[in-house]
Amino acid sequence: MQATAERYLELMERLGSPAGGGDRIEVSLEELSACWFCTTRNAKLIVRKLVEDGLIVWHAGRGRGNRSHLTFLAERDSLLLQVSQQLAEKGEYKQAFEGINSHDPGGAVKERFVQWLNGHFGHDTEASDGNPAVHVLRIPVSANLDTLDPAEVYSAFEAHSVKQIFDQLVHYDAVSGQFLPELAHAWESNADMTEWTFYLRRGVTFHHGRELTSEDVRFTLDRLRESRANRWMVRGLKQVECAGPRTVRISLDRPNRIFLRYLSSSAMSIVPADLILEDEARFKQLPVGTGPFRVTAWSEERLELTANSEYYQGRAHLDRVVIAFIPEDSATALVGGERFPSALEVEEGAGASDPAEDWPTIEALSKGSMLISWNLRIPGPHHAIAFRRAIDLLVNRTEMIRELGEYRVYPSRGFRPTERTPLLKDRYDPESARRLLRESGYDGETLVLNTIGRYEPDARWIARQCAAFGIAIEVAVIPKKLVYDQDILQRAHAILFEVLIAREDVCEVENYEQEGHLLNAGLPPEMIRWAVEQIDLALATDRAEERRALLEGIEERLREDALVTFLLHKKLNTQVHPAVRGAGYNAHDWMDFKDIWIEPTVG
Repeated sequence: MQATAERYLELMERLGSPAGGGDRIEVSLEELSACWFCTTRNAKLIVRKLVEDGLIVWHAGRGRGNRSHLTFLAERDSLLLQVSQQLAEKGEYKQAFEGINSHDPGGAVKERFVQWLNGHFGHDTEASDGNPAVHVLRIPVSANLDTLDPAEVYSAFEAHSVKQIFDQLVHYDAVSGQFLPELAHAWESNADMTEWTFYLRRGVTFHHGRELTSEDVRFTLDRLRESRANRWMVRGLKQVECAGPRTVRISLDRPNRIFLRYLSSSAMSIVPADLILEDEARFKQLPVGTGPFRVTAWSEERLELTANSEYYQGRAHLDRVVIAFIPEDSATALVGGERFPSALEVEEGAGASDPAEDWPTIEALSKGSMLISWNLRIPGPHHAIAFRRAIDLLVNRTEMIRELGEYRVYPSRGFRPTERTPLLKDRYDPESARRLLRESGYDGETLVLNTIGRYEPDARWIARQCAAFGIAIEVAVIPKKLVYDQDILQRAHAILFEVLIAREDVCEVENYEQEGHLLNAGLPPEMIRWAVEQIDLALATDRAEERRALLEGIEERLREDALVTFLLHKKLNTQVHPAVRGAGYNAHDWMDFKDIWIEPTVG
């Protein structure tokens, strides 16, 4: 039906009424073949198919010079909506939006389709004759998912997705502050934490059926040395030795007292050595781990995860999770916008009710900050510290929050919010900002500010604020898939984005050591060298308060030298159906799918 409907819509737009439904036209086969860019023979076949599908009535012209008559039967908007819904039901979300964008210039169908999608997403119970009900969770996101290879993850969304598919040697429980067994059931280290031994569980199998061994751990860590994104995590790795099929010894060339934090990271997820050595490209396309969900489909349209029934820590309650990749310009119209449905519904059948006002709401303060990172590797007025300090003081964050609203809640002074964050006042000081601008010698040059679609309103608000002070800012909205492109980064004077501190200490180290990170992309080399020296001191100390002071000292230098302009903290807010249980935000500001379950009976 899809291909035939596309032909019908093309015909309506080029030869008939834009609305369709009952209009009759005169037309020749030659005109139809020109419309469809095909031969007259193929045009006849298409006409026959349109008639069979009940879309047109066709009266062929008799005799030389007599034109045929074609009657449009389907109304354009209804047909376009129907086809888009059929595509979405098959998981072909990108094609659905592309079709609407091609044939719906006024946006009326898109609005109706988005309303329908808000019912399509959420929790659904699918039942078939003789088979148990299948619990499916469908989620719309506009975030990029460029990789599911743990060694290559950059974004919080990629890290979260990897955590659903793979496991790590240990798990860090943020609530208790304890490290819990995961693939390793026990471990030990020497006094200065340069020698570690891990003992693997018996009977843990990868999704393709092979049992996990110490060789997979050795291979995983050695493989990270070649990773551009995450080789920083094994900077101190000296040797990995398989002391037995389920015993691994790891030697470091310097003390690392938070090494267990490193090992609990998504990038340290254990991968199957045999599959990658056999065909790494296939592994990247359809990754295999030991985690609670298997990857059953992954395309530019969607990621589909199915519960791993053999999972050693217990089967997930959900049977399937479908993550739909929605275009950025459409995601904000969906419930929950760009990252997770703000109304997590239980859907029975095809329709879903609107969220009730008395549904429980899960709220949290995101563990990160929106910020501007200055690129001092290209020339410009931003090299003057007085200029950067002026920008910090002229941004009225309180007004920005009031005007833009939504998830923006508090002015930011650092990477993570603290208990004092709600009490802190904005540093907005226009008079001091003007004085600093004069001191900087700024004479009107235009600066380029890179961002992605999600933060475009924030970037344009800041550009307007700067314009009021005589500063010219050109906002460049970069597609997410190109946001880390080094050529693009090095054409920008500054980058507006968000840093998420998913794991304390480790994520802060990542800010300075990860190659291609948006924060360190423009930092002066001498600043990076100094930061790494401070990091090594922090990793070596056995006093947590000293380690925290060293890492906060790096952040303080960023702030005092105005290398980073901290902007806002945001809130997370999800309204859940009363039957949805186990929903809560994890370190990546997402919900672990394994923990979600549906109460069988709801009144």
